[in-house]
Amino acid sequence: MRKEILDISTGGILLLLSAIGFLMAGQFGNGQAYGPDFFPKLILTLLAISAALLIVGGALRLKKEKSVPHIQFDRSAVGKIVLFIALLITYILLFFWVGFIISTILFLLAAQWIFGLRKVVLLAGVAVILPILLYFIFTLAFKIPLP
Repeated sequence: MRKEILDISTGGILLLLSAIGFLMAGQFGNGQAYGPDFFPKLILTLLAISAALLIVGGALRLKKEKSVPHIQFDRSAVGKIVLFIALLITYILLFFWVGFIISTILFLLAAQWIFGLRKVVLLAGVAVILPILLYFIFTLAFKIPLP
């Protein structure tokens, strides 16, 4: 797939996801200027700006070209993306049901497997150590409880 088309479509998806995330982050607010919703909204705003720049850059490069782009889809890549989106939805649903650590371990195992990581030691190491490390950083250092 051409880089311009890829940039425009990726930017569009990121812009949509950042808008949805921004709306969901508003539910964390408690009326304070720098409440629990401040950091997620800041990150999602920066993501939306980056996505918009990606869309504009891709559109400008596409406009400079005289030929009409021919889009080719790699069925394997599209299948992986659809499977990953389903995995993300499952992760979100599991997150509040079984908690952060278990759902994140399962998510990381499956996501790494989908995208081709087959080294079992590395796969298991990342999937187990990262959620536990993040849990302790957030709960002990930042004093932010995770489900």
